[in-house]
Amino acid sequence: MSHDSRKRAPIAYSDIELAWIEVNQAGISRKELSQKFNAKFNRNVAQQNITGLCKRNKWANGRDTRMKKGQKSWNKGVTGYMGANKTSFKKGSVPHNHKPVGYERIRDDGYVTVKVAEPNKFRLKQLVVWEAHHGKLKKGYNLRFLDNDRTNCNIDNLMLIPRAVNSIVNNRNPANTQNSDLNKSILLTESIAWHANKMECQL
Repeated sequence: MSHDSRKRAPIAYSDIELAWIEVNQAGISRKELSQKFNAKFNRNVAQQNITGLCKRNKWANGRDTRMKKGQKSWNKGVTGYMGANKTSFKKGSVPHNHKPVGYERIRDDGYVTVKVAEPNKFRLKQLVVWEAHHGKLKKGYNLRFLDNDRTNCNIDNLMLIPRAVNSIVNNRNPANTQNSDLNKSILLTESIAWHANKMECQL
């Protein structure tokens, strides 16, 4: 048996699992992340595999609070007691309105945002889901919801189209029906026509 044949197959993750890992990995240890992931999705993925996945996708958890060599303590040279005042938080306390990483909310315009990092960093959920599956959004492109439901961020309900096509569809041939298949056909037709016209202009 060759060395290559003995290599283990890469671990497969669903789109939902990848999106969950990205939005929940910040602020906690990889050990805790692995435990929560396995419990939620009934998986048995080792901590080192979760750690490797986060490294490959450059998902930093922001928990490196170790003192660096040569780094001075913030209170070096300070003398006297520095006690808490009446407005100070006690150790371990969190604000009553604190929302954990992974918390979702719906904006006034109907889009869902998800908290991806502390202290208060939110991103559009459809972008988080899309990037977990396809990587960063291409410049000059927009995401469309095939069923026009801005809260349905399932990867199968998202379609990437050129920004110019998005404007054309909105102004001339609105893909605003409740039929996802019909909307997809309209978007594909307009995208093909736009690309064909672009090629003709370059000839």
